[in-house]
Amino acid sequence: MNSAREDLFNKIIKVYPALSPKKRRVADFIIKDHKKVFLMTAREIAEECQVSEPTIMRFANDLGFSGYMEFVQYMKGLLHIELTAVERLQKASRQSDEMNTLDKYCQNTMDNIANLRNSISEKDLKKLARTIFKAKTVYVVGYRASAALAYYFGYLLKKIRNNVFLDTSMSWETRDAIIRNGKSCLMFVIAFPRYPRKTIELMELASKYKVKIIGLSDTPKSPIITLSDQYIIIDLESVSFIDPFAHIMTYLAALVHEITFLDNKKAVEYLSKFDDGMRISHEFYSDNAIVEEEQKELNQSYLSSFWPQTKKDKRAL
Repeated sequence: MNSAREDLFNKIIKVYPALSPKKRRVADFIIKDHKKVFLMTAREIAEECQVSEPTIMRFANDLGFSGYMEFVQYMKGLLHIELTAVERLQKASRQSDEMNTLDKYCQNTMDNIANLRNSISEKDLKKLARTIFKAKTVYVVGYRASAALAYYFGYLLKKIRNNVFLDTSMSWETRDAIIRNGKSCLMFVIAFPRYPRKTIELMELASKYKVKIIGLSDTPKSPIITLSDQYIIIDLESVSFIDPFAHIMTYLAALVHEITFLDNKKAVEYLSKFDDGMRISHEFYSDNAIVEEEQKELNQSYLSSFWPQTKKDKRAL
Protein backbone atom coordinates (compact mmCIF):
# COMPACT_ATOMS: atom_id res chain seq x y z
CA MET A 1 0.00 0.00 0.00
CA ASN A 2 1.47 3.35 -0.94
CA SER A 3 1.57 6.43 1.26
CA ALA A 4 -1.24 8.23 -0.57
CA ARG A 5 -3.70 5.41 0.09
CA GLU A 6 -2.45 5.02 3.65
CA ASP A 7 -3.13 8.69 4.33
CA LEU A 8 -6.74 8.32 3.21
CA PHE A 9 -7.37 4.92 4.75
CA ASN A 10 -5.97 5.96 8.13
CA LYS A 11 -8.50 8.79 8.24
CA ILE A 12 -11.33 6.36 7.52
CA ILE A 13 -10.13 3.68 9.96
CA LYS A 14 -9.84 6.27 12.73
CA VAL A 15 -13.53 7.24 12.53
CA TYR A 16 -14.96 3.92 11.28
CA PRO A 17 -16.13 2.55 14.68
CA ALA A 18 -18.25 5.66 15.30
CA LEU A 19 -19.89 5.72 11.85
CA SER A 20 -23.54 4.94 11.27
CA PRO A 21 -24.39 1.92 9.04
CA LYS A 22 -25.07 4.23 6.08
CA LYS A 23 -21.77 6.05 6.48
CA ARG A 24 -19.98 2.72 6.78
CA ARG A 25 -21.34 1.80 3.34
CA VAL A 26 -19.70 4.95 1.99
CA ALA A 27 -16.45 4.15 3.81
CA ASP A 28 -16.47 0.58 2.48
CA PHE A 29 -17.07 1.85 -1.06
CA ILE A 30 -14.11 4.26 -0.86
CA ILE A 31 -11.78 1.63 0.58
CA LYS A 32 -12.80 -0.83 -2.12
CA ASP A 33 -12.03 1.59 -5.00
CA HIS A 34 -10.76 4.97 -3.84
CA LYS A 35 -9.84 6.07 -7.38
CA LYS A 36 -13.43 5.69 -8.53
CA VAL A 37 -14.59 8.29 -6.01
CA PHE A 38 -12.64 11.04 -7.78
CA LEU A 39 -14.45 10.20 -11.02
CA MET A 40 -17.93 10.55 -9.43
CA THR A 41 -20.16 13.31 -8.15
CA ALA A 42 -21.63 13.30 -4.63
CA ARG A 43 -24.97 12.26 -6.13
CA GLU A 44 -23.42 9.33 -7.99
CA ILE A 45 -21.64 8.14 -4.84
CA ALA A 46 -24.91 8.43 -2.90
CA GLU A 47 -26.74 6.34 -5.52
CA GLU A 48 -23.97 3.74 -5.59
CA CYS A 49 -24.05 3.39 -1.80
CA GLN A 50 -27.85 3.73 -1.58
CA VAL A 51 -27.69 6.69 0.80
CA SER A 52 -28.70 10.35 0.56
CA GLU A 53 -26.44 13.16 -0.61
CA PRO A 54 -26.47 14.77 2.86
CA THR A 55 -24.99 11.50 4.18
CA ILE A 56 -22.03 11.97 1.82
CA MET A 57 -21.59 15.55 3.09
CA ARG A 58 -21.71 14.44 6.72
CA PHE A 59 -19.24 11.63 6.02
CA ALA A 60 -16.78 14.22 4.64
CA ASN A 61 -17.26 16.22 7.87
CA ASP A 62 -16.54 13.10 9.94
CA LEU A 63 -13.19 12.76 8.16
CA GLY A 64 -12.29 16.28 9.24
CA PHE A 65 -13.21 18.25 6.11
CA SER A 66 -15.32 21.41 6.05
CA GLY A 67 -17.46 19.97 3.26
CA TYR A 68 -17.56 17.67 0.27
CA MET A 69 -15.61 20.08 -2.00
CA GLU A 70 -12.69 20.16 0.42
CA PHE A 71 -12.78 16.36 0.48
CA VAL A 72 -12.69 16.30 -3.34
CA GLN A 73 -9.66 18.61 -3.37
CA TYR A 74 -7.96 16.35 -0.84
CA MET A 75 -8.69 13.33 -3.03
CA LYS A 76 -7.36 15.19 -6.03
CA GLY A 77 -4.07 15.80 -4.25
CA LEU A 78 -3.73 12.11 -3.46
CA LEU A 79 -4.80 10.78 -6.81
CA HIS A 80 -2.58 13.02 -8.91
CA ILE A 81 0.12 10.59 -7.88
CA GLU A 82 -1.85 7.55 -9.02
CA LEU A 83 -4.26 8.39 -11.83
CA THR A 84 -3.20 7.02 -15.21
CA ALA A 85 -3.76 8.85 -18.50
CA VAL A 86 -6.66 6.48 -19.29
CA GLU A 87 -8.36 7.21 -15.94
CA ARG A 88 -7.96 10.94 -16.45
CA LEU A 89 -9.48 10.59 -19.91
CA GLN A 90 -12.40 8.67 -18.41
CA LYS A 91 -13.02 11.50 -15.97
CA ALA A 92 -12.94 14.04 -18.80
CA SER A 93 -15.40 11.99 -20.91
CA ARG A 94 -17.95 12.18 -18.07
CA GLN A 95 -17.94 15.97 -18.10
CA SER A 96 -20.48 18.06 -19.98
CA ASP A 97 -19.99 18.58 -23.71
CA GLU A 98 -22.03 21.77 -23.90
CA MET A 99 -19.03 23.73 -25.23
CA ASN A 100 -17.04 22.87 -28.33
CA THR A 101 -13.49 21.63 -27.85
CA LEU A 102 -11.66 24.92 -28.48
CA ASP A 103 -14.01 26.90 -26.21
CA LYS A 104 -13.61 24.25 -23.52
CA TYR A 105 -9.82 24.48 -23.60
CA CYS A 106 -9.85 28.28 -23.70
CA GLN A 107 -12.18 28.40 -20.71
CA ASN A 108 -10.00 25.88 -18.89
CA THR A 109 -6.95 28.11 -19.49
CA MET A 110 -8.77 31.20 -18.21
CA ASP A 111 -9.93 29.33 -15.10
CA ASN A 112 -6.39 28.18 -14.37
CA ILE A 113 -5.02 31.69 -14.84
CA ALA A 114 -7.68 33.10 -12.50
CA ASN A 115 -6.73 30.49 -9.91
CA LEU A 116 -3.04 31.38 -10.37
CA ARG A 117 -3.70 35.06 -9.70
CA ASN A 118 -5.66 34.24 -6.55
CA SER A 119 -3.14 31.76 -5.13
CA ILE A 120 0.30 33.29 -5.81
CA SER A 121 1.34 36.55 -4.18
CA GLU A 122 3.68 39.19 -5.59
CA LYS A 123 5.69 38.94 -2.39
CA ASP A 124 6.35 35.22 -2.95
CA LEU A 125 7.31 35.87 -6.58
CA LYS A 126 9.86 38.52 -5.58
CA LYS A 127 11.31 36.30 -2.84
CA LEU A 128 11.84 33.45 -5.28
CA ALA A 129 13.34 35.79 -7.89
CA ARG A 130 15.93 37.03 -5.37
CA THR A 131 16.90 33.46 -4.47
CA ILE A 132 17.54 32.59 -8.13
CA PHE A 133 19.29 35.90 -8.79
CA LYS A 134 21.78 35.34 -5.94
CA ALA A 135 22.59 31.72 -6.87
CA LYS A 136 26.06 31.08 -8.28
CA THR A 137 24.90 28.24 -10.53
CA VAL A 138 21.35 27.24 -11.50
CA TYR A 139 20.27 23.84 -12.78
CA VAL A 140 16.78 23.77 -14.33
CA VAL A 141 15.34 20.26 -14.26
CA GLY A 142 12.20 18.80 -15.80
CA TYR A 143 11.50 15.40 -17.37
CA ARG A 144 8.78 13.99 -19.64
CA ALA A 145 5.94 16.51 -20.15
CA SER A 146 7.55 18.93 -17.68
CA ALA A 147 10.65 19.04 -19.92
CA ALA A 148 8.82 21.58 -22.09
CA LEU A 149 8.38 23.89 -19.10
CA ALA A 150 11.98 23.40 -17.98
CA TYR A 151 13.29 24.20 -21.47
CA TYR A 152 11.14 27.34 -21.68
CA PHE A 153 12.29 28.63 -18.28
CA GLY A 154 15.93 27.63 -18.80
CA TYR A 155 16.09 29.22 -22.25
CA LEU A 156 14.80 32.55 -20.93
CA LEU A 157 17.00 32.45 -17.84
CA LYS A 158 20.12 31.86 -19.96
CA LYS A 159 19.41 35.11 -21.78
CA ILE A 160 19.86 37.21 -18.64
CA ARG A 161 22.53 35.42 -16.57
CA ASN A 162 25.51 33.07 -16.73
CA ASN A 163 25.88 29.58 -15.27
CA VAL A 164 22.45 28.26 -16.15
CA PHE A 165 22.31 24.58 -17.08
CA LEU A 166 19.34 22.64 -18.40
CA ASP A 167 18.55 18.98 -17.74
CA THR A 168 15.54 17.47 -19.49
CA SER A 169 16.82 13.91 -19.87
CA MET A 170 18.47 12.84 -16.60
CA SER A 171 21.94 13.98 -17.49
CA TRP A 172 24.88 12.37 -15.71
CA GLU A 173 26.57 15.76 -15.92
CA THR A 174 23.94 17.14 -13.54
CA ARG A 175 24.52 14.33 -11.06
CA ASP A 176 28.28 14.83 -11.24
CA ALA A 177 27.89 18.59 -10.72
CA ILE A 178 25.72 18.01 -7.66
CA ILE A 179 28.28 15.69 -6.11
CA ARG A 180 31.19 17.98 -7.01
CA ASN A 181 29.73 21.40 -6.18
CA GLY A 182 26.97 20.72 -3.64
CA LYS A 183 26.10 23.85 -1.66
CA SER A 184 27.10 26.25 -4.43
CA CYS A 185 24.31 24.95 -6.70
CA LEU A 186 20.66 25.86 -6.91
CA MET A 187 18.29 23.39 -8.52
CA PHE A 188 14.96 24.55 -9.96
CA VAL A 189 12.81 21.44 -10.39
CA ILE A 190 9.52 21.30 -12.32
CA ALA A 191 7.25 18.25 -12.15
CA PHE A 192 3.54 17.75 -12.56
CA PRO A 193 1.46 14.56 -12.47
CA ARG A 194 2.47 11.93 -12.89
CA TYR A 195 5.74 12.65 -11.12
CA PRO A 196 8.75 10.95 -12.78
CA ARG A 197 10.69 8.74 -10.38
CA LYS A 198 13.97 9.98 -11.90
CA THR A 199 13.10 13.52 -10.83
CA ILE A 200 12.56 12.41 -7.25
CA GLU A 201 15.80 10.40 -7.20
CA LEU A 202 17.77 13.41 -8.46
CA MET A 203 16.20 15.62 -5.78
CA GLU A 204 17.07 13.09 -3.08
CA LEU A 205 20.67 13.10 -4.29
CA ALA A 206 20.71 16.90 -4.31
CA SER A 207 19.37 17.03 -0.74
CA LYS A 208 22.12 14.67 0.37
CA TYR A 209 24.75 17.07 -0.96
CA LYS A 210 23.07 20.18 0.51
CA VAL A 211 21.96 21.64 -2.82
CA LYS A 212 19.28 24.28 -2.40
CA ILE A 213 16.13 23.13 -4.19
CA ILE A 214 13.21 25.16 -5.53
CA GLY A 215 10.28 22.98 -6.53
CA LEU A 216 7.38 23.81 -8.81
CA SER A 217 4.44 21.42 -8.67
CA ASP A 218 0.67 21.21 -8.26
CA THR A 219 -0.21 20.18 -4.70
CA PRO A 220 1.27 20.06 -1.18
CA LYS A 221 1.04 16.25 -1.50
CA SER A 222 3.48 16.29 -4.43
CA PRO A 223 6.81 14.59 -3.60
CA ILE A 224 8.47 17.53 -5.39
CA ILE A 225 7.17 19.93 -2.75
CA THR A 226 8.14 17.77 0.22
CA LEU A 227 11.75 17.57 -1.06
CA SER A 228 12.10 21.31 -1.74
CA ASP A 229 13.60 24.09 0.38
CA GLN A 230 11.40 26.66 -1.37
CA TYR A 231 8.45 25.84 -3.54
CA ILE A 232 5.65 27.12 -5.72
CA ILE A 233 2.32 25.33 -5.84
CA ILE A 234 0.31 25.97 -9.00
CA ASP A 235 -2.86 23.95 -9.31
CA LEU A 236 -3.92 22.75 -12.73
CA GLU A 237 -7.40 21.69 -13.66
CA SER A 238 -7.58 19.80 -16.92
CA VAL A 239 -10.39 18.88 -19.29
CA SER A 240 -8.62 15.74 -20.47
CA PHE A 241 -5.49 13.66 -19.87
CA ILE A 242 -3.52 16.55 -21.43
CA ASP A 243 -1.93 18.81 -18.83
CA PRO A 244 -2.74 22.51 -19.38
CA PHE A 245 0.53 24.44 -19.06
CA ALA A 246 -0.36 27.92 -20.35
CA HIS A 247 -0.81 29.44 -16.87
CA ILE A 248 2.39 27.80 -15.62
CA MET A 249 4.36 29.30 -18.52
CA THR A 250 2.79 32.64 -17.63
CA TYR A 251 4.15 32.32 -14.10
CA LEU A 252 7.62 31.32 -15.32
CA ALA A 253 7.71 34.31 -17.68
CA ALA A 254 6.75 36.63 -14.80
CA LEU A 255 9.49 35.08 -12.66
CA VAL A 256 12.15 35.70 -15.33
CA HIS A 257 10.87 39.25 -15.70
CA GLU A 258 11.26 39.81 -11.95
CA ILE A 259 14.80 38.37 -11.96
CA THR A 260 15.73 40.60 -14.91
CA PHE A 261 14.87 43.82 -13.13
CA LEU A 262 16.83 42.97 -9.98
CA ASP A 263 19.85 44.12 -12.02
CA ASN A 264 18.53 45.67 -15.21
CA LYS A 265 21.97 46.91 -16.34
CA LYS A 266 23.55 43.45 -16.20
CA ALA A 267 20.49 41.88 -17.84
CA VAL A 268 20.80 44.31 -20.75
CA GLU A 269 24.48 43.38 -21.05
CA TYR A 270 23.67 39.66 -21.26
CA LEU A 271 20.79 40.23 -23.67
CA SER A 272 23.05 42.30 -25.92
CA LYS A 273 25.62 39.51 -26.02
CA PHE A 274 22.88 37.03 -26.84
CA ASP A 275 21.58 39.21 -29.67
CA ASP A 276 25.08 39.72 -31.04
CA GLY A 277 25.69 35.98 -31.09
CA MET A 278 22.40 35.30 -32.83
CA ARG A 279 23.13 38.00 -35.42
CA ILE A 280 26.63 36.74 -36.19
CA SER A 281 25.43 33.15 -36.60
CA HIS A 282 22.32 34.20 -38.58
CA GLU A 283 20.27 32.12 -36.14
CA PHE A 284 16.98 33.90 -36.79
CA TYR A 285 15.22 34.88 -39.99
CA SER A 286 15.41 38.51 -41.10
CA ASP A 287 15.24 40.49 -44.35
CA ASN A 288 18.75 41.77 -43.67
CA ALA A 289 20.06 38.21 -43.52
CA ILE A 290 18.60 37.52 -46.98
CA VAL A 291 20.17 40.66 -48.41
CA GLU A 292 23.53 39.73 -46.90
CA GLU A 293 23.34 36.19 -48.31
CA GLU A 294 22.38 37.44 -51.77
CA GLN A 295 25.25 39.93 -51.70
CA LYS A 296 27.62 37.15 -50.70
CA GLU A 297 26.48 35.02 -53.66
CA LEU A 298 26.87 37.98 -56.05
CA ASN A 299 30.39 38.62 -54.80
CA GLN A 300 31.36 34.98 -55.29
CA SER A 301 29.85 34.98 -58.80
CA TYR A 302 31.69 38.16 -59.69
CA LEU A 303 35.04 36.83 -58.50
CA SER A 304 34.60 33.48 -60.25
CA SER A 305 33.92 35.24 -63.55
CA PHE A 306 37.41 36.68 -63.37
CA TRP A 307 39.11 33.49 -62.23
CA PRO A 308 39.84 31.98 -65.70
CA GLN A 309 41.26 35.27 -66.99
CA THR A 310 43.35 35.68 -63.87
CA LYS A 311 44.71 32.15 -64.34
CA LYS A 312 45.60 32.88 -67.99
CA ASP A 313 47.34 36.09 -67.01
CA LYS A 314 49.42 34.16 -64.44
CA ARG A 315 50.59 31.71 -67.14
CA ALA A 316 51.55 34.63 -69.35
CA LEU A 317 53.70 35.94 -66.57
